[in-house]
Amino acid sequence: MNFKVEIKNIGKLADSELRIGRFTVFAGPNNTGKSFVSKLLYSLYHAMREDYAENHICNLTQSLSKTLNYLIQTIRDENLPLHSFVEEIKVLEQRIEALENGVRSGRGDIEELDKIIPELSDRVENIQKRFPDMRSSLKQEISHFSYSLVETLETLEESLDELQKSIHDKNAEAFVAFITKGIIKRNLIQNFQVENLSELMSKEGEPANVEVEGLGKFQFSTGETSFDMEFADKNPELRYLLYSRVIYLESPAYWKLKNALENLRLDPKHLSNRREQLSGIPGYFYDLASIIKIKFSEDIAFPDLYKRLTSKNVLGGKIVISETGDLSFQENGRNFSLPVTAMGIANLGILALLIDRKILDKGAFLFIDEPEAHLHPAWQVIMAETLFDLSRQGVKVVIATHSADILKWLEVHVKKNPDDEQLVALNQFPPNGHEVDEDFETRIAKIKQELTKPFSDLYLEGLL
Repeated sequence: MNFKVEIKNIGKLADSELRIGRFTVFAGPNNTGKSFVSKLLYSLYHAMREDYAENHICNLTQSLSKTLNYLIQTIRDENLPLHSFVEEIKVLEQRIEALENGVRSGRGDIEELDKIIPELSDRVENIQKRFPDMRSSLKQEISHFSYSLVETLETLEESLDELQKSIHDKNAEAFVAFITKGIIKRNLIQNFQVENLSELMSKEGEPANVEVEGLGKFQFSTGETSFDMEFADKNPELRYLLYSRVIYLESPAYWKLKNALENLRLDPKHLSNRREQLSGIPGYFYDLASIIKIKFSEDIAFPDLYKRLTSKNVLGGKIVISETGDLSFQENGRNFSLPVTAMGIANLGILALLIDRKILDKGAFLFIDEPEAHLHPAWQVIMAETLFDLSRQGVKVVIATHSADILKWLEVHVKKNPDDEQLVALNQFPPNGHEVDEDFETRIAKIKQELTKPFSDLYLEGLL
């Protein structure tokens, strides 16, 4: 199913309309906004996963539960007669667990969440009001506050404040939208590595908008963000917009440096209490680096494609991942560390690994920036064939490219297989409103002419 995306005042796109299909192409010269839009859409769709609300609330409440347990244990160890407060905390824990279970049960259980959220909000508010009395009682019971107790109380207050912001005066739909807005904002900051969303805006003083047909509208301006989403459980036809996994692939250089980059993220200075650490490494790399370590059940969704990529005619081997997360290229019974292999091996090999690990499956959404990177033209054709076959078999694929070879393959393929044209959404960059209505042949001819012009000019110059 094809749909429309409208973008205003973001990056190089002042007012643009794009089409997204089963196989979407953003094509044009460098610095025209192709990668920018890919990262933008990935940031939105990554927040749309069905488990986003669960992950957010569980991360929030797990930390809160640990703090509550520690506080209860500390009060008990100090033999402090604060039984009523402890009992209230225990009830709060039970309601938090109910909220977690309600979120885990799926977005279809909106009515159950509507019952849990107001009660939980009231209990959190009551405990927040009791903090001054509790501190006073503690001061009377013990001569001094231990550092750990003071720190625990501060952590508890911060956690309760954050939870209350998420649920206060909200019904279930507003609660999910609130969480989604926060995740989108964080995704944009991490994927673009910017300190503030205003850095993504074309013009200061004007709001930036992204509207995805059937999904919702995201708007931000200096210091303000808003997000209005359409709930797929209310409209089953929109269910296709929620994908099992959303994946972003970029330079294979990241994968060659995977261990070093993950160690950088674990450096103590990147684990402080600051909300957003900017390491210079985009968040989408860490998103995939984390999930690639997980083993999933069921059979490989695309065994034919995996066999083709790892055959002697292409890679002649495969990238494997150890139990410790190390990547290596396995060829003729030998393992070679990924950093010593060719970039092209890493590029095609990571795609094969995602199929082998069952991370790429039917219903997934794959964004791939410059799939032609470090590939000989023959392997660029193999990459294009593989990506198109993935889209034909149920993966939504978005590529940002300036490869004339990939576009020529697509042109020839559609000529040979006219029915496949309906799978393709071809967008020329920089985009404008006129190209949306042009036919496939006209658009691809214009894009190829623009991309091959430097070569044509040099060729003609050489004839003089």
